[in-house]
Formats: sequence, structure tokens, C-alpha cells
Amino acid sequence: MALSKKVKNKGTHTEVTFTVAGHEAPSESEVLLLGDFNNWQTNNSDVQMEKKGGKYVKSINLKNGQQYEFRYLSQDKGWFNDHAADAYVPSPYEGIDNSVVDLSEVKAPAKKKPVKKTVKKVEKKAKKDDLKKIEGIGPKIAGILTEKGIGTFLKLSKAKVSVLEAILKEAGPRYSMHKPGSWPKQAKLASEGKWDALQKLQNQLDGGK
Repeated sequence: MALSKKVKNKGTHTEVTFTVAGHEAPSESEVLLLGDFNNWQTNNSDVQMEKKGGKYVKSINLKNGQQYEFRYLSQDKGWFNDHAADAYVPSPYEGIDNSVVDLSEVKAPAKKKPVKKTVKKVEKKAKKDDLKKIEGIGPKIAGILTEKGIGTFLKLSKAKVSVLEAILKEAGPRYSMHKPGSWPKQAKLASEGKWDALQKLQNQLDGGK
């Protein structure tokens, strides 16, 4: 025997399925399901349990928030209880208990909170160009210029020579000796993708001067 429950109608009712296995029934005759939910009326056409695969099964939609007493009735062997009931209470007849299906504390299923899709912001890495392609700029100076916010050919092309000289001077004597006069012009050609023109210009330079 078994009682299976499935909350319905947003938690106001529960579909209770009553099951009696074939070997649990007193005989092979019809079995009726009688209880508070049908006023124990045997003449009700809806009380007969359906026989499925050797089992007697009946599903009823019951209102939550209360208990219901019930028993099974074999047409030729009489009354019997459900040994899987939620509880048992004395019936009006001495020495006889009724089975109970308890829905007094059934709660509506918790509403699933909508899952917020978190859109990960992909931080675009600042574009950097290979400043070493500019004659006169080595790895160290390229790093120094990048730290100062001049990490692309375009920014270098717009930088004033005086600003570049100040950056080199601040970096120390070993860098202040470099002459950045042609760097903006080289960088402009590089930013425009004019590599042949840049190569031609660099052939005319001596260490970037």
C-alpha cells in the first residue's frame, strides 16, 4: 500500500494517489475507497478503485490544510485499512480505527527565483603597438612610453617631441641621450600602415635621428 502526494493548484490542493497492491487486498473483488472526501457513500460511482497491473489505484484532488479519514472496502471481504497511512484515529465504531491522510501542513512549493544572468563585462585590454618598430626605440624605452600612456603608434604620432624628451630625461641619463625628433613622424606612418614609407624613412635615419 502507498500514499503518494503531489501539490497542485499553486499549493491549494494535493493530488493524493491511493494504491493497494493485489496481494494486500483481501480478495480479487472490487475495492472501494471511502472517506471524508466522499462522505463514506458506497453508492457514489466515483469511489471504485481502478485495477491496474494487479494493483488497485485511485487519485483524488484534496484541499490542503486538513486531515482526511478513510478506509478501503472489499466488495466481498469487508473493510480494511491502509498500512501506509499517515496516522490512525478511532472511528465511531468501537475497536475500529480509520486511516488518515494528513494534508494539514502541506505547503505550496517554494517559488523558484528567476536566475539572473550575470553578464560578465569583458574589459578590453588597452591596445598596444610594438613601439620597437620605431627606429630609436628599444624594449626599455617602449616600456617607459607605455607606462606614460603612449603605448600605440597613434598616440606616439600625436606626442610632442618636447614631451617625449621630458619623459626620457625623467627616466635617467641613459635614456635622455636618445633623440625622439623623428618618432612621431615614424609612428604616424606606422599607424596608417604605410610600412614601405616607414622603411624608406628609417633608411635615411641614424638611430632614429
